[in-house]
Amino acid sequence: MDILNLDDHFKHDMPTTYRSRLEEVLEEFKRGHYPNVLNKSAELRKEPDLDKELADKLRMVEAICHSEIGEVKSATSIISELFYESDIDHMLLGELAYMCDFKLARRILSTAVKQMEEDEETDRLTLARGYLVLAEAEENLEKYVRAIKYFKKGLSYFQSDDKKDQHMILYLHFKIGMMYSMKNDPEESLAYLGKVIDMAGDNDTGLKINSLVTIAKTYGSKDENEKAYPYLEESLKLLEGSDQEQTLTHAEALTEMAFYHFHKSAFAQAVPYYSKAVAIYEKLPQTSHRKLGMIYMQYAYCLEHMEENDIRQAGNIYEKAVDRLEKIKDRELLENALGDVIAFFDRTGNDKKKRQYENKFVKMTNNASFSS
Repeated sequence: MDILNLDDHFKHDMPTTYRSRLEEVLEEFKRGHYPNVLNKSAELRKEPDLDKELADKLRMVEAICHSEIGEVKSATSIISELFYESDIDHMLLGELAYMCDFKLARRILSTAVKQMEEDEETDRLTLARGYLVLAEAEENLEKYVRAIKYFKKGLSYFQSDDKKDQHMILYLHFKIGMMYSMKNDPEESLAYLGKVIDMAGDNDTGLKINSLVTIAKTYGSKDENEKAYPYLEESLKLLEGSDQEQTLTHAEALTEMAFYHFHKSAFAQAVPYYSKAVAIYEKLPQTSHRKLGMIYMQYAYCLEHMEENDIRQAGNIYEKAVDRLEKIKDRELLENALGDVIAFFDRTGNDKKKRQYENKFVKMTNNASFSS
């Protein structure tokens, strides 16, 4: 059942007495007029002869409205009350809680799946859905061990011989691999993501690309760059013309390939990958200032030290790096970056820029001394 499809929730509960008012509430909801829904629903619930089941459903609608307009506390309070005081399906309430409070969602969904197991629920997809939403809640709470447990439990309800289940089986292997990566268990992560690549073939390039890039990053984090290289090479080929092109995944693949060449001191080969990567990062919303600042530093170093260097462009990129790193609260990192940039302008004889960044360094040091 679609949690936001109110017609499903009310189709068997439209009393003649209040039909027109209920239809008005539902119509306002469909139009996204959530404050109006809240007002009209509250007025309707004041009717003395309105049965409790219908009143509880209206409260559920109000919780959705509060969530949609960002009033998380109000939504959470209503859902919690309904969990303890109503007969509304716990799975439905758990999915509703997932919209606004992951801890509450975990509590409700844990109860829901336990009850379904005890009742010997026969619909395997209903059970799978319960465990998967619970796993997603645990993931959002950064409880990766629990998330893995529930993703695996959800996976057990899908059948490898059912064509309709193939994408979910692939997706869940990917999710489990990513969870192992998040909990710093590279061997298990590599095993699950390797299965995704093997199973995907040419049918699901999105998951295949993400798995290839994650495996490459995992090998890179272990300083096993030669093992990372073939995964990067394949991912970049698949990314061209795909729906993942110009995304964060694409930028990360380019960055990893750039670092592969950087690590080998093949600076000229690294430059075009850094150039393409930063062009994507600059367009993406919420790119980490720390991450992009460090990438700029590596990019500028390559421009400076490649055989046919580009000092002017290197200077521009070093300045971009400092601009990004000034936006984060990491004094040591910024000190190191400023030191490198000052040294660059000293080496290249640009006294004006050297003084500019020396002044920044002195000002930062003075501010730090004053605040301490």
